[in-house]
Amino acid sequence: MTAADRAPASGSGMRILYVTNGFPYPLTSGYLRHYFLIRELSRRHAVSLLSIIGADFRQEHASALAPFTSAILTFASTARSRSLRRKAVARLRTLVLGRGTDDAVRQLVAAARALHREAPFDLLLVSGKRTYPVVPALAGIPVVADLCDATSSRIRGSLRYAHRLQRPLLWLDYAAVRRAERSLMAEADALLFASARDLQELLGSGAAATAGEPRATVVPNGVDLAYWVRGSPELGRDAIVFTGAMDYPPNEDAALFLVETILPLVWAREPRAQLWIVGRDPTRRLLAAGGRVGVTVTGFVDDVRPYLERAAVFAAPLRFGAGIQNKVLEAMAMEVPVVASPIAADGLRTEDGRDPPVAIGRTAEELAGLLAARLAAVRGDPTPDRTARAFVEAHFDWARSAGRLERVLQTVARG
Repeated sequence: MTAADRAPASGSGMRILYVTNGFPYPLTSGYLRHYFLIRELSRRHAVSLLSIIGADFRQEHASALAPFTSAILTFASTARSRSLRRKAVARLRTLVLGRGTDDAVRQLVAAARALHREAPFDLLLVSGKRTYPVVPALAGIPVVADLCDATSSRIRGSLRYAHRLQRPLLWLDYAAVRRAERSLMAEADALLFASARDLQELLGSGAAATAGEPRATVVPNGVDLAYWVRGSPELGRDAIVFTGAMDYPPNEDAALFLVETILPLVWAREPRAQLWIVGRDPTRRLLAAGGRVGVTVTGFVDDVRPYLERAAVFAAPLRFGAGIQNKVLEAMAMEVPVVASPIAADGLRTEDGRDPPVAIGRTAEELAGLLAARLAAVRGDPTPDRTARAFVEAHFDWARSAGRLERVLQTVARG
Protein backbone atom coordinates (compact mmCIF):
# COMPACT_ATOMS: atom_id res chain seq x y z
CA MET A 1 0.00 0.00 0.00
CA THR A 2 1.27 3.45 -0.84
CA ALA A 3 -0.20 6.86 -0.12
CA ALA A 4 0.20 10.42 -1.37
CA ASP A 5 -1.39 13.36 0.47
CA ARG A 6 -2.27 16.85 -0.70
CA ALA A 7 -4.30 19.70 0.69
CA PRO A 8 -8.03 19.21 0.08
CA ALA A 9 -9.91 21.37 -2.37
CA SER A 10 -10.98 24.72 -1.02
CA GLY A 11 -14.54 25.90 -0.70
CA SER A 12 -17.68 24.30 0.68
CA GLY A 13 -17.59 21.19 -1.48
CA MET A 14 -18.03 17.60 -0.37
CA ARG A 15 -15.50 15.05 0.83
CA ILE A 16 -15.70 12.29 -1.76
CA LEU A 17 -14.16 8.82 -1.49
CA TYR A 18 -13.47 7.64 -5.05
CA VAL A 19 -12.69 3.89 -5.39
CA THR A 20 -11.47 2.21 -8.58
CA ASN A 21 -10.37 -1.26 -9.64
CA GLY A 22 -7.39 0.11 -11.56
CA PHE A 23 -5.32 3.23 -11.33
CA PRO A 24 -6.67 6.00 -13.62
CA TYR A 25 -3.34 6.77 -15.22
CA PRO A 26 -1.64 6.71 -17.70
CA LEU A 27 -4.30 7.96 -20.06
CA THR A 28 -3.71 5.01 -22.39
CA SER A 29 -5.34 2.81 -19.76
CA GLY A 30 -8.95 1.74 -19.72
CA TYR A 31 -9.49 3.99 -16.70
CA LEU A 32 -9.02 7.41 -18.30
CA ARG A 33 -12.70 8.12 -17.54
CA HIS A 34 -11.86 8.39 -13.85
CA TYR A 35 -8.85 10.63 -14.42
CA PHE A 36 -10.95 13.25 -16.16
CA LEU A 37 -13.92 12.97 -13.79
CA ILE A 38 -11.61 13.33 -10.78
CA ARG A 39 -9.95 16.32 -12.41
CA GLU A 40 -13.30 18.01 -12.90
CA LEU A 41 -14.64 17.10 -9.44
CA SER A 42 -11.52 18.51 -7.78
CA ARG A 43 -12.56 22.00 -8.83
CA ARG A 44 -15.34 21.87 -6.21
CA HIS A 45 -14.71 18.91 -3.92
CA ALA A 46 -12.00 17.16 -1.91
CA VAL A 47 -11.43 13.78 -3.56
CA SER A 48 -9.64 10.86 -1.90
CA LEU A 49 -8.69 8.12 -4.35
CA LEU A 50 -8.31 4.44 -3.42
CA SER A 51 -7.21 2.12 -6.24
CA ILE A 52 -6.17 -1.47 -6.76
CA ILE A 53 -3.01 -1.50 -8.87
CA GLY A 54 -1.10 -4.04 -10.94
CA ALA A 55 2.57 -4.65 -11.67
CA ASP A 56 2.70 -1.86 -14.28
CA PHE A 57 1.92 0.87 -11.73
CA ARG A 58 4.59 3.56 -11.30
CA GLN A 59 4.82 6.28 -8.67
CA GLU A 60 4.72 8.94 -11.39
CA HIS A 61 1.21 7.75 -12.17
CA ALA A 62 0.12 8.84 -8.69
CA SER A 63 1.97 12.13 -9.16
CA ALA A 64 -0.23 12.87 -12.19
CA LEU A 65 -3.35 12.62 -10.00
CA ALA A 66 -1.88 14.37 -6.96
CA PRO A 67 -2.93 17.91 -8.00
CA PHE A 68 -6.57 16.78 -8.11
CA THR A 69 -6.76 14.73 -4.90
CA SER A 70 -6.47 15.22 -1.16
CA ALA A 71 -5.19 11.65 -0.71
CA ILE A 72 -4.16 8.71 -2.90
CA LEU A 73 -3.88 5.18 -1.55
CA THR A 74 -2.97 2.24 -3.75
CA PHE A 75 -3.20 -1.49 -3.03
CA ALA A 76 -1.04 -3.88 -5.00
CA SER A 77 -2.71 -7.01 -6.26
CA THR A 78 -0.57 -10.11 -5.83
CA ALA A 79 -2.50 -12.10 -8.44
CA ARG A 80 0.17 -12.60 -11.11
CA SER A 81 -1.63 -14.85 -13.55
CA ARG A 82 -3.83 -13.29 -16.22
CA SER A 83 -5.26 -16.59 -17.44
CA LEU A 84 -9.00 -16.75 -17.87
CA ARG A 85 -9.22 -19.61 -15.37
CA ARG A 86 -7.42 -17.69 -12.61
CA LYS A 87 -9.35 -14.49 -13.30
CA ALA A 88 -12.67 -16.34 -13.23
CA VAL A 89 -11.88 -18.07 -9.93
CA ALA A 90 -10.59 -14.83 -8.43
CA ARG A 91 -13.71 -12.98 -9.50
CA LEU A 92 -15.94 -15.63 -7.97
CA ARG A 93 -14.11 -15.53 -4.66
CA THR A 94 -13.99 -11.74 -4.51
CA LEU A 95 -17.43 -10.90 -5.78
CA VAL A 96 -19.57 -13.87 -4.82
CA LEU A 97 -17.87 -15.22 -1.71
CA GLY A 98 -16.55 -11.85 -0.55
CA ARG A 99 -12.90 -12.84 -0.51
CA GLY A 100 -10.18 -12.65 -3.09
CA THR A 101 -7.05 -14.50 -4.04
CA ASP A 102 -4.90 -11.69 -2.58
CA ASP A 103 -5.19 -9.03 0.09
CA ALA A 104 -5.73 -6.00 -2.13
CA VAL A 105 -9.49 -5.74 -1.68
CA ARG A 106 -9.31 -6.51 2.04
CA GLN A 107 -6.65 -3.83 2.54
CA LEU A 108 -8.63 -1.32 0.50
CA VAL A 109 -11.76 -1.92 2.60
CA ALA A 110 -9.80 -1.56 5.85
CA ALA A 111 -8.22 1.69 4.65
CA ALA A 112 -11.58 3.07 3.58
CA ARG A 113 -13.03 2.36 7.01
CA ALA A 114 -10.05 4.01 8.74
CA LEU A 115 -10.25 7.14 6.60
CA HIS A 116 -13.98 7.40 7.16
CA ARG A 117 -13.54 7.12 10.93
CA GLU A 118 -10.89 9.85 10.97
CA ALA A 119 -12.91 12.30 8.87
CA PRO A 120 -16.25 11.07 7.55
CA PHE A 121 -16.86 11.27 3.84
CA ASP A 122 -19.99 12.82 2.43
CA LEU A 123 -20.24 10.35 -0.44
CA LEU A 124 -18.73 7.15 -1.85
CA LEU A 125 -18.20 6.92 -5.62
CA VAL A 126 -17.22 3.37 -6.51
CA SER A 127 -16.26 1.85 -9.85
CA GLY A 128 -15.36 -1.74 -10.64
CA LYS A 129 -17.16 -4.91 -9.70
CA ARG A 130 -14.15 -6.21 -7.80
CA THR A 131 -14.28 -3.24 -5.41
CA TYR A 132 -17.91 -3.92 -4.43
CA PRO A 133 -17.01 -5.02 -0.82
CA VAL A 134 -16.29 -1.39 0.09
CA VAL A 135 -20.00 -0.59 -0.29
CA PRO A 136 -21.39 -2.72 2.60
CA ALA A 137 -18.26 -1.91 4.62
CA LEU A 138 -19.20 1.79 4.69
CA ALA A 139 -22.87 1.34 5.48
CA GLY A 140 -24.74 4.58 5.89
CA ILE A 141 -22.73 6.70 3.47
CA PRO A 142 -24.50 7.72 0.24
CA VAL A 143 -23.24 5.59 -2.65
CA VAL A 144 -22.91 6.37 -6.36
CA ALA A 145 -21.91 3.32 -8.41
CA ASP A 146 -20.28 3.96 -11.77
CA LEU A 147 -21.04 0.80 -13.71
CA CYS A 148 -19.61 2.56 -16.77
CA ASP A 149 -20.14 -0.23 -19.31
CA ALA A 150 -22.21 -3.38 -19.15
CA THR A 151 -19.33 -5.77 -18.48
CA SER A 152 -21.61 -8.79 -18.29
CA SER A 153 -22.95 -7.94 -21.74
CA ARG A 154 -19.42 -7.81 -23.16
CA ILE A 155 -18.57 -11.22 -21.67
CA ARG A 156 -21.81 -12.70 -22.96
CA GLY A 157 -21.07 -11.34 -26.44
CA SER A 158 -17.58 -12.85 -26.42
CA LEU A 159 -19.00 -16.36 -25.99
CA ARG A 160 -20.00 -16.43 -29.65
CA TYR A 161 -16.38 -16.11 -30.76
CA ALA A 162 -14.56 -17.92 -27.96
CA HIS A 163 -12.89 -21.30 -28.33
CA ARG A 164 -15.11 -24.07 -27.01
CA LEU A 165 -12.64 -24.82 -24.20
CA GLN A 166 -12.90 -21.23 -22.98
CA ARG A 167 -16.68 -21.08 -22.89
CA PRO A 168 -17.30 -22.77 -19.50
CA LEU A 169 -14.87 -20.36 -17.85
CA LEU A 170 -16.44 -17.40 -19.60
CA TRP A 171 -19.84 -18.49 -18.34
CA LEU A 172 -18.38 -18.63 -14.84
CA ASP A 173 -16.94 -15.15 -15.29
CA TYR A 174 -20.26 -13.90 -16.66
CA ALA A 175 -22.23 -15.26 -13.70
CA ALA A 176 -19.88 -13.66 -11.17
CA VAL A 177 -19.90 -10.27 -12.88
CA ARG A 178 -23.67 -10.29 -13.36
CA ARG A 179 -24.16 -11.03 -9.68
CA ALA A 180 -21.83 -8.18 -8.71
CA GLU A 181 -23.64 -5.79 -11.04
CA ARG A 182 -26.96 -6.70 -9.44
CA SER A 183 -25.53 -6.15 -5.95
CA LEU A 184 -24.21 -2.72 -6.89
CA MET A 185 -27.48 -1.75 -8.54
CA ALA A 186 -29.44 -2.88 -5.48
CA GLU A 187 -27.34 -1.06 -2.89
CA ALA A 188 -26.30 2.16 -4.63
CA ASP A 189 -28.30 5.35 -4.29
CA ALA A 190 -27.50 6.30 -7.89
CA LEU A 191 -26.07 4.54 -10.91
CA LEU A 192 -23.86 5.93 -13.66
CA PHE A 193 -23.45 4.47 -17.15
CA ALA A 194 -21.15 5.45 -20.01
CA SER A 195 -23.86 5.13 -22.66
CA ALA A 196 -27.58 4.72 -23.09
CA ARG A 197 -26.95 1.26 -24.50
CA ASP A 198 -25.21 0.12 -21.33
CA LEU A 199 -27.96 1.53 -19.14
CA GLN A 200 -30.55 -0.36 -21.16
CA GLU A 201 -28.52 -3.57 -21.13
CA LEU A 202 -28.55 -3.68 -17.33
CA LEU A 203 -31.81 -1.95 -16.44
CA GLY A 204 -34.00 -2.65 -19.46
CA SER A 205 -35.08 -0.54 -22.40
CA GLY A 206 -37.71 1.29 -20.34
CA ALA A 207 -35.22 2.54 -17.75
CA ALA A 208 -34.97 6.28 -17.35
CA ALA A 209 -34.01 8.76 -14.68
CA THR A 210 -36.92 10.03 -12.61
CA ALA A 211 -37.24 13.82 -12.65
CA GLY A 212 -35.38 15.26 -9.67
CA GLU A 213 -34.11 11.85 -8.57
CA PRO A 214 -31.56 10.50 -11.08
CA ARG A 215 -31.42 6.88 -10.03
CA ALA A 216 -29.71 5.99 -13.34
CA THR A 217 -27.85 8.57 -15.38
CA VAL A 218 -25.75 8.42 -18.53
CA VAL A 219 -22.43 10.19 -18.00
CA PRO A 220 -20.60 9.72 -21.30
CA ASN A 221 -16.86 9.56 -21.69
CA GLY A 222 -15.38 12.65 -23.24
CA VAL A 223 -12.46 13.60 -25.41
CA ASP A 224 -9.65 16.01 -24.56
CA LEU A 225 -10.44 18.23 -27.51
CA ALA A 226 -7.36 20.38 -26.98
CA TYR A 227 -5.15 17.29 -27.38
CA TRP A 228 -6.91 15.39 -30.15
CA VAL A 229 -6.53 18.08 -32.81
CA ARG A 230 -5.63 17.45 -36.41
CA GLY A 231 -2.48 19.11 -37.74
CA SER A 232 -2.54 18.02 -41.38
CA PRO A 233 -5.09 19.67 -43.74
CA GLU A 234 -5.51 16.41 -45.66
CA LEU A 235 -6.20 12.77 -44.88
CA GLY A 236 -3.57 10.15 -45.56
CA ARG A 237 -3.60 7.75 -48.49
CA ASP A 238 -4.20 4.00 -48.57
CA ALA A 239 -3.86 3.58 -44.79
CA ILE A 240 -6.46 1.85 -42.62
CA VAL A 241 -5.82 2.37 -38.89
CA PHE A 242 -7.16 0.63 -35.80
CA THR A 243 -6.01 1.67 -32.32
CA GLY A 244 -6.47 0.49 -28.74
CA ALA A 245 -5.08 -1.74 -26.01
CA MET A 246 -4.48 -4.93 -27.96
CA ASP A 247 -4.60 -7.31 -25.01
CA TYR A 248 -8.23 -6.28 -24.40
CA PRO A 249 -10.29 -9.18 -25.81
CA PRO A 250 -12.73 -7.11 -27.93
CA ASN A 251 -9.79 -5.22 -29.51
CA GLU A 252 -7.71 -8.32 -30.13
CA ASP A 253 -10.68 -10.05 -31.76
CA ALA A 254 -11.44 -6.99 -33.92
CA ALA A 255 -7.81 -6.65 -35.01
CA LEU A 256 -7.58 -10.32 -36.01
CA PHE A 257 -10.94 -10.07 -37.78
CA LEU A 258 -9.50 -7.12 -39.74
CA VAL A 259 -6.27 -8.88 -40.67
CA GLU A 260 -7.56 -12.37 -41.40
CA THR A 261 -11.00 -11.79 -42.89
CA ILE A 262 -11.71 -8.17 -43.85
CA LEU A 263 -8.37 -7.03 -45.29
CA PRO A 264 -8.15 -9.74 -48.01
CA LEU A 265 -11.57 -8.55 -49.23
CA VAL A 266 -10.33 -4.94 -49.25
CA TRP A 267 -7.22 -5.92 -51.23
CA ALA A 268 -9.39 -7.45 -53.92
CA ARG A 269 -10.59 -3.89 -54.67
CA GLU A 270 -7.74 -1.77 -53.30
CA PRO A 271 -4.47 -3.71 -53.55
CA ARG A 272 -2.43 -0.75 -52.24
CA ALA A 273 -4.25 -0.72 -48.91
CA GLN A 274 -2.09 -0.82 -45.77
CA LEU A 275 -3.34 -1.78 -42.31
CA TRP A 276 -1.85 -0.32 -39.12
CA ILE A 277 -2.74 -1.92 -35.78
CA VAL A 278 -1.60 0.62 -33.18
CA GLY A 279 -1.62 0.00 -29.44
CA ARG A 280 0.08 -1.52 -26.48
CA ASP A 281 0.41 -5.19 -25.49
CA PRO A 282 -0.46 -7.00 -28.74
CA THR A 283 -1.00 -10.71 -28.12
CA ARG A 284 1.25 -13.40 -29.57
CA ARG A 285 -1.33 -14.29 -32.20
CA LEU A 286 -1.71 -10.65 -33.22
CA LEU A 287 2.06 -10.16 -33.47
CA ALA A 288 2.20 -13.17 -35.77
CA ALA A 289 -0.54 -11.67 -37.92
CA GLY A 290 1.48 -8.47 -38.13
CA GLY A 291 4.17 -10.33 -40.06
CA ARG A 292 2.04 -10.31 -43.20
CA VAL A 293 2.89 -7.98 -46.06
CA GLY A 294 0.73 -4.87 -45.86
CA VAL A 295 0.07 -5.22 -42.12
CA THR A 296 1.94 -3.45 -39.32
CA VAL A 297 1.42 -4.12 -35.61
CA THR A 298 3.25 -1.34 -33.76
CA GLY A 299 2.85 -2.27 -30.10
CA PHE A 300 3.07 0.63 -27.66
CA VAL A 301 3.62 4.09 -29.16
CA ASP A 302 4.17 7.34 -27.28
CA ASP A 303 1.66 9.22 -29.40
CA VAL A 304 -1.21 7.77 -31.44
CA ARG A 305 -1.97 11.04 -33.24
CA PRO A 306 0.65 10.69 -36.02
CA TYR A 307 -0.92 7.38 -37.03
CA LEU A 308 -4.36 8.95 -37.16
CA GLU A 309 -2.90 11.81 -39.24
CA ARG A 310 -1.70 9.34 -41.88
CA ALA A 311 -4.99 7.40 -41.95
CA ALA A 312 -7.42 7.53 -44.82
CA VAL A 313 -9.99 5.72 -42.69
CA PHE A 314 -10.34 4.35 -39.17
CA ALA A 315 -11.70 0.80 -38.84
CA ALA A 316 -13.61 -0.36 -35.76
CA PRO A 317 -15.01 -3.83 -36.60
CA LEU A 318 -15.71 -4.91 -33.03
CA ARG A 319 -17.80 -8.07 -32.79
CA PHE A 320 -18.45 -7.80 -29.05
CA GLY A 321 -17.93 -5.14 -26.41
CA ALA A 322 -19.64 -2.57 -24.23
CA GLY A 323 -19.37 1.04 -23.23
CA ILE A 324 -18.10 3.91 -25.34
CA GLN A 325 -15.27 3.21 -27.74
CA ASN A 326 -12.80 5.94 -26.80
CA LYS A 327 -10.61 5.07 -29.77
CA VAL A 328 -13.46 5.86 -32.16
CA LEU A 329 -14.12 9.20 -30.45
CA GLU A 330 -10.43 10.09 -30.71
CA ALA A 331 -10.35 9.23 -34.41
CA MET A 332 -13.49 11.31 -34.98
CA ALA A 333 -11.96 14.24 -33.06
CA MET A 334 -8.98 13.96 -35.43
CA GLU A 335 -11.47 14.20 -38.33
CA VAL A 336 -10.75 10.71 -39.64
CA PRO A 337 -13.67 8.97 -41.40
CA VAL A 338 -14.82 5.89 -39.47
CA VAL A 339 -16.12 2.53 -40.66
CA ALA A 340 -17.56 0.61 -37.73
CA SER A 341 -19.58 -2.40 -36.74
CA PRO A 342 -22.93 -1.87 -34.99
CA ILE A 343 -21.32 -2.80 -31.65
CA ALA A 344 -18.74 -0.02 -32.01
CA ALA A 345 -21.25 2.55 -33.23
CA ASP A 346 -24.13 1.86 -30.84
CA GLY A 347 -22.20 3.07 -27.78
CA LEU A 348 -21.87 6.49 -29.44
CA ARG A 349 -25.59 6.97 -29.93
CA THR A 350 -26.80 9.90 -27.85
CA GLU A 351 -29.59 9.71 -25.31
CA ASP A 352 -31.89 11.61 -27.65
CA GLY A 353 -31.30 8.99 -30.33
CA ARG A 354 -28.75 10.73 -32.57
CA ASP A 355 -26.54 8.30 -34.46
CA PRO A 356 -22.83 9.03 -34.87
CA PRO A 357 -21.67 10.07 -38.36
CA VAL A 358 -19.89 6.79 -39.13
CA ALA A 359 -20.37 4.20 -41.87
CA ILE A 360 -21.74 0.95 -40.43
CA GLY A 361 -21.07 -2.51 -41.82
CA ARG A 362 -22.68 -5.62 -40.35
CA THR A 363 -20.66 -8.31 -42.11
CA ALA A 364 -17.06 -8.71 -43.20
CA GLU A 365 -18.15 -8.12 -46.79
CA GLU A 366 -19.98 -4.90 -45.90
CA LEU A 367 -17.11 -3.60 -43.79
CA ALA A 368 -14.58 -4.39 -46.52
CA GLY A 369 -16.72 -2.67 -49.14
CA LEU A 370 -17.05 0.47 -47.03
CA LEU A 371 -13.32 0.55 -46.28
CA ALA A 372 -12.39 0.10 -49.95
CA ALA A 373 -14.86 2.78 -51.00
CA ARG A 374 -13.41 5.20 -48.46
CA LEU A 375 -9.84 4.54 -49.65
CA ALA A 376 -10.88 5.26 -53.23
CA ALA A 377 -12.82 8.39 -52.24
CA VAL A 378 -9.89 9.91 -50.34
CA ARG A 379 -7.70 9.81 -53.44
CA GLY A 380 -10.21 12.12 -55.13
CA ASP A 381 -11.02 14.26 -52.08
CA PRO A 382 -8.66 14.14 -49.09
CA THR A 383 -10.71 16.61 -47.02
CA PRO A 384 -10.88 15.56 -43.34
CA ASP A 385 -14.25 14.63 -41.84
CA ARG A 386 -15.21 17.81 -40.03
CA THR A 387 -18.69 16.46 -39.31
CA ALA A 388 -17.16 13.77 -37.12
CA ARG A 389 -15.30 16.31 -34.97
CA ALA A 390 -18.41 18.49 -34.66
CA PHE A 391 -20.36 15.49 -33.34
CA VAL A 392 -17.72 14.82 -30.69
CA GLU A 393 -17.59 18.47 -29.68
CA ALA A 394 -21.36 18.57 -29.28
CA HIS A 395 -21.82 15.36 -27.28
CA PHE A 396 -18.57 14.10 -25.74
CA ASP A 397 -16.99 16.87 -23.72
CA TRP A 398 -15.55 16.11 -20.26
CA ALA A 399 -16.83 19.34 -18.71
CA ARG A 400 -20.37 18.53 -19.84
CA SER A 401 -20.11 14.98 -18.48
CA ALA A 402 -18.76 16.30 -15.18
CA GLY A 403 -21.73 18.64 -14.97
CA ARG A 404 -24.06 15.66 -15.21
CA LEU A 405 -22.09 13.88 -12.53
CA GLU A 406 -22.19 16.94 -10.29
CA ARG A 407 -25.99 17.05 -10.44
CA VAL A 408 -26.18 13.37 -9.47
CA LEU A 409 -23.81 13.86 -6.54
CA GLN A 410 -25.68 16.86 -5.22
CA THR A 411 -29.01 15.04 -5.39
CA VAL A 412 -27.67 11.94 -3.65
CA ALA A 413 -25.92 13.97 -0.96
CA ARG A 414 -29.14 15.80 -0.15
CA GLY A 415 -30.83 12.43 0.34
